[in-house]
Amino acid sequence: MKKSLAVLTVAAAVLASVPTSLNVSAAAPTGLEGVQILPSTTDHSTEKVKELVQKGRQVSADNALKRAAKLGVSAQADAAEKDAVNYLLIEGGTHYLYEKNGLDGAEKVYVYEQAPEAQAAAVKAKGRVTAAAVNLPDGIGGKAIVAKNGSYMNATVRTATAAQLTGAPSGATYIYGGFSGVGKGSNGSTSYPVEADMGLQYSNAYGYVKWTPILSYYNGVKSNGSFLSSYNQVQYKNGFKGGVDLNLTTYRNYNGNTRLSISGTAECPDMACTSQTDTYLTSVMEVAGTNVSSVTKWKMLATIAGSETVTGKNYAQFKNVNVDGVSQTPTIEAQDYATVTVSGSTVTINVSR
Repeated sequence: MKKSLAVLTVAAAVLASVPTSLNVSAAAPTGLEGVQILPSTTDHSTEKVKELVQKGRQVSADNALKRAAKLGVSAQADAAEKDAVNYLLIEGGTHYLYEKNGLDGAEKVYVYEQAPEAQAAAVKAKGRVTAAAVNLPDGIGGKAIVAKNGSYMNATVRTATAAQLTGAPSGATYIYGGFSGVGKGSNGSTSYPVEADMGLQYSNAYGYVKWTPILSYYNGVKSNGSFLSSYNQVQYKNGFKGGVDLNLTTYRNYNGNTRLSISGTAECPDMACTSQTDTYLTSVMEVAGTNVSSVTKWKMLATIAGSETVTGKNYAQFKNVNVDGVSQTPTIEAQDYATVTVSGSTVTINVSR
């Protein structure tokens, strides 16, 4: 993810200087109707743009089918559930990034040249905090890390309440952990830089604050985690409650898979919320076959995604942080409209703008 995020950050920096965009109309090539294209270079292929859009839409369709199967409904009945998708295609020095908005389903394609390494380093040096993987990295937040190898990181995570989320956008506010490491790349390499975002996404859908599990993994391409069938009830209408302590464990390699496990008090006993009764549940998500061999750093973040001007509040506390059962004292890596404090094995992050 480190490499992927650098690409996305550079994309945001390049596009910020582009004054106009092309909103493709009915006169556009077949398959691109309604897609907004933001070119920062004229040296690009329409066929590559079409290929990118087709692949991005296929990912979205596949996600809808999987989600519908889990919920026991038809894909048509699930069509109203918007799905956020980012899909990157690189052709030589030209990058094509497809983005489908998870709120209104709007589609955009960003076309840009790969920026020089010096520019990428300068952007990174600003300390900009990356939001969770379902969005572009524009946003605000705080980050702490534990720079060491290990098999898993565990912490007790206190989720934000409604009062601590004033102005925070539903669906674009996150509390998460994860890691940077080395594993199996999409190109077949067994020593590829990989990144995992593993944690919680805030939603106020259905009239209450809830935090739902998310897992995104990068090894040259992005993969989303899937729930294990016996631990899949904290999704859809259900979620972990705000203002409670959750037990969060992120595993780099659990029988060859990258695994997220979260336990704590949920709003309901099942995903359909047949009764809104506080229930202790465990959620487990995995990305299979990652074969991560080592970790360079474990991370803890609270962020708000969206844009360079996003506003709102978020809060998280990671208590009793440990790697392989050994207590750790994290270090602060980034504060962007956020205050990060470390006291022993506890990290507290307050985000506000």
